Amino acid sequence: MTHLWPDGQLIEVQADALGVPQRLVWLGQTHRVEIVANRWRVDEDWWRGRIWREYFKLATDTGLLVVVFRDLVGGGWYVQRVYG
Repeated sequence: MTHLWPDGQLIEVQADALGVPQRLVWLGQTHRVEIVANRWRVDEDWWRGRIWREYFKLATDTGLLVVVFRDLVGGGWYVQRVYG
C-alpha cells in the first residue's frame, strides 16, 4: 500500500553540503538515510504560483521507502509518499 500527500507533510531533515538528506524526523521518529535511489527537480506553474521542488526517493535504516522533497521557494522539507 502507498500513502500519498500531494502537498506533503512537514518533516525535519539534516542534509549534507550537497543538499542530500542524511537523516529525517517524521512523526517523532528519526530515520537515517541508507540509500538515495533517485533525485530530480520539478519547476512548474510559474505563471500561477510557482512549484519548484527537489525530490529524493530514499530508503532508511528503519525500513521506510519514501519520497521526500525540499520546497526550493519556501525552504521546508516534506514527505510526499510512503511505500509500504
